[in-house]
Amino acid sequence: MEFAREQLRRDGYALLRGTISASDCCIIAGAFPAAPARAGGVRNALQFAEAHAQASVDALHALAGRLLQAPARAVGAILFDKSPSANWAVAWHRDVMIPVRERHEVQGYRNWSTKEGVWHVQAPQEVLRDMLTLRLHLDDCDAHNGALRVVAGSHRPEHMEANPDAAVDETQVALCTAKVGDVLAMRPCLLHASAKAEQPRRRRILHIEYAAIDLPQPLQWAAA
Repeated sequence: MEFAREQLRRDGYALLRGTISASDCCIIAGAFPAAPARAGGVRNALQFAEAHAQASVDALHALAGRLLQAPARAVGAILFDKSPSANWAVAWHRDVMIPVRERHEVQGYRNWSTKEGVWHVQAPQEVLRDMLTLRLHLDDCDAHNGALRVVAGSHRPEHMEANPDAAVDETQVALCTAKVGDVLAMRPCLLHASAKAEQPRRRRILHIEYAAIDLPQPLQWAAA
């Protein structure tokens, strides 16, 4: 665990192999609607997963707390589902938008928007640095079906002014291939992207965002 925390500090991501069993991943994956019912994913995903595999979800929550070295709560979750019928690319970006219960104008919080009825706002660095994302792979993910690409170290403060739309130094890019049950831990400010699948097949990832910080009142996490 100490090695994973050090890699997170240095590179902004760490891959933890075999965190959840393949059988439990199958149970979690079976909790979600069939692919034709949606276009690439499901928001508020924990309401489905927790009902079917509470022990596995609890294990992920505990893992987030150990990596953050503080009590952590899940504040958002999405099931991403790349498939032959929903195959897309994601440009380089940072996950700086957080879900909140209501809109309130608070200094440092900007760029308000709604996603499926939930308010999102760009959070300041003092919030983002106490957040962590865990991505549980429910299918094998390789170079041919849209594995995540990351720029090592791009989460660090000295790199935060870099424009995500600018050309990325490919020598700094890592391809995060994974097997069923592997968990990719990453900081929200890490630059990341993914390509369309070259050989489209199912690539489901349960993406859970954790926070070890309260928001300034009257703002509240949407999932609080």
